[in-house]
Amino acid sequence: MKDAVDILKHLNGFSYFEEMSDMIVRLENSLSKQTDKSASHIQLESNNRLKGLNWITPIHKAIREQIPLLISYKSFKSKTEQETVYYPYLLKEYRNRWFVICQPKKGKTLITLALDRIEDLNEMEKSGYVPYSGIDFERYYADTIGVTKSEKDRGHRVILQVDSKNAPYVTTKPIHPSQQLLKTEADGTVLIRLDVVLNFELEREILGFGESVKVLAPKTLVDRIKRRTRKMLQQYIEKQNT
Repeated sequence: MKDAVDILKHLNGFSYFEEMSDMIVRLENSLSKQTDKSASHIQLESNNRLKGLNWITPIHKAIREQIPLLISYKSFKSKTEQETVYYPYLLKEYRNRWFVICQPKKGKTLITLALDRIEDLNEMEKSGYVPYSGIDFERYYADTIGVTKSEKDRGHRVILQVDSKNAPYVTTKPIHPSQQLLKTEADGTVLIRLDVVLNFELEREILGFGESVKVLAPKTLVDRIKRRTRKMLQQYIEKQNT
């Protein structure tokens, strides 16, 4: 029962679960009174400092009912919030953060807004809503790691060399569904192929493996990773010299 309560709490961003909050509290209280306080057998990834979950329900409603939203948004790069009318199309979660894929009223391309950067939102007249007419989002994000993508972005053939120590992890838990095993060397090193958009999330995923993964193609990605690893190394060299 405790495991079930933990799962319900994890999903409380949607109104259906907010309505169950009283029941969840009662269940927790009942469990705490039990003399046999067993440990949870399920542990979900969570972020206690995560903001913006309160926007999930109104945005979800706006998507279902095709309602334009006036959103006050403050990006990490901006000093002040900007107020714009958006047509919301999709709610998407990635690594414990929520995003809404939408189109600004005065624009023609899709953009991604992080819910934790939304300051306020209000519903507008339904009559002004412009439905999404592009390809379905399952296909739209099929070649993407994370959420960073424009409608013009296309997947690239990415070739990675993974050392023998990490090869079993990468082959049993693919970096992306498109992953293919191209070759296994005698020493256990493997070559894999991904067909993905070259975005920030892909770079972060690769850099997370450190020296265990080497990018072989495409050249643009090789150059990006080289540039970032040089900057990383420079930080440590500078510290040693001070």
